[in-house]
Amino acid sequence: MLLKKFIVKFLTNNPYQIQRFEKIYDEPVGNPIEKIESLTAILKKEAGEILIYSSSPISYNESVNHRYVNEDLRFAAHGIFKAPERTVYSVSNGCIIGQLGLIYDIKTRSFIDESAKDWSQNLKRSAFANAFKLPERTNLDGITISFLSNGAEGGFYHFLFESLVKLEMYEGVIGRANQILFNGPPTEWKHKWLLKAGIEVSKIVWVENTLHYKCDQLIFTNRLVGDQQINHWCIAALKKLFKINPVIKPDLKSSRVIWISRKGLGNREILWEREIATRFPDIEMIDLTTLSVDQTIAIMQSATHVLGSHGAGFSNIYLCAPNTKILEVYPIGSYFQPCYQRLAEICNLKYELAYINFTNHDDQQTGLSTLFSAIKKQLC
Repeated sequence: MLLKKFIVKFLTNNPYQIQRFEKIYDEPVGNPIEKIESLTAILKKEAGEILIYSSSPISYNESVNHRYVNEDLRFAAHGIFKAPERTVYSVSNGCIIGQLGLIYDIKTRSFIDESAKDWSQNLKRSAFANAFKLPERTNLDGITISFLSNGAEGGFYHFLFESLVKLEMYEGVIGRANQILFNGPPTEWKHKWLLKAGIEVSKIVWVENTLHYKCDQLIFTNRLVGDQQINHWCIAALKKLFKINPVIKPDLKSSRVIWISRKGLGNREILWEREIATRFPDIEMIDLTTLSVDQTIAIMQSATHVLGSHGAGFSNIYLCAPNTKILEVYPIGSYFQPCYQRLAEICNLKYELAYINFTNHDDQQTGLSTLFSAIKKQLC
């Protein structure tokens, strides 16, 4: 690694170091008034709020399978946290590369630390920070605004809570953009939510991992939401964005119970899912991929119970009325991810999880009978 760093630093013109924005663009002391204008600035800054998760996850059957890094819990069960400060940056002649949205300054050959983070390693060890040759660079004229974020290329949760919420911070400037960067590839589900949000899709540049741009003016944010740390701000931002009116508990003569189906997806799919519908004919089996945004909103607002296997569909439970019951079903042996449990707590929903054998419904401990019992408990 040291040899590679040496080669990149001294034998190429590529960026080789990671620095914070204010260090790269530190205003010299005593700078005169008469100077060349720059578009580089911090355009907006908001404080991050105190964030409280008070409830530990509750499992219907098996013990919650928490993930550890060495001997430490990856995610705390509960506690008082700090939401990130929210900052909008602008850079003259800024360069951006890949789906992480990693931005660098040409003159100092420095990546901007606030622009992106790698999933599991320090940025200084990432491929682009140690590249002998970067992908060919394309110029983007005018104003470019970035919505790039980890996982937003294929994950609805990341697209919604970490990418699209940036629009709240870009209020007042988004209409001036000549191009808007989103994680590619373009998909039908991205298009329908972007249209609902009022994004001019004709301005979108879909960024793949090897694309590399130099922008006249590049506007971006830091990461606005901590990893799986849903906060009040992002929920309020989405409700404002989609013009969601406050919902109260649905005035129904009977419950409306929906099951978010993952049939055909392969990943986290309960292979014997049809037996749930046979046993509980009043449960609506919903495929969210076939619905419009307005249909999704209406269904979630009217549901009294939302059930299903762990997956992106649960990102929509922020639309539910308070006290809606949530049952998230995990494949037996999989690690617990707190994103939807925390989302439920912030939104005053009643959350529970269960561990089920997704392939063998005859499993005596975690098969069909166990799931049916968990569902019956929810319906009480």
